[in-house]
Amino acid sequence: MDMRALAGRRSRVRMTGAAWAELISELGRRAGGRRESGAFLLAEQDAARPAVRRIVYYDDLDPASLNGGVSISAGAFGRLWRLCSAEGLRVIADVHTHPGTYVEQSSIDRANPMVAQPGHVAILVPHLAGQRVRPRECGVHVYQGSHQWDSYLGRRAARLLYVGRWA
Repeated sequence: MDMRALAGRRSRVRMTGAAWAELISELGRRAGGRRESGAFLLAEQDAARPAVRRIVYYDDLDPASLNGGVSISAGAFGRLWRLCSAEGLRVIADVHTHPGTYVEQSSIDRANPMVAQPGHVAILVPHLAGQRVRPRECGVHVYQGSHQWDSYLGRRAARLLYVGRWA
């Protein structure tokens, strides 16, 4: 077994430390300390062990999406699906920020999955990503279908969100 297969073997989302640092920094910049921000995490379409290869920020798809909370237009999803198709990628997770340390899903988050497919992962980042954040400080929520979610916090979240050199 190679190191990539061994490292983070239970993870649902895998990314390098550099990609994670860039994601948190950019989410924090876009949030500006006053509103939520978010992104989609994309991986190769056919990868058996998908790792993040591209990050697409909500407001790049829909400039009006960051309005205090997060609201994305249908047209933005069309742009996202076309990008995925053109580049041989697929959405493996979405990530958005919450103020303070609260990384559980709001009732709005639970009722409105960004990708309503069982197995989709939603990651919630604390402090509007305005400071360094480790995976275990995030909430990792896995959609089960029919507006049902399994939620993981702390060490359980870090097992599903692998950030390291073997991503």
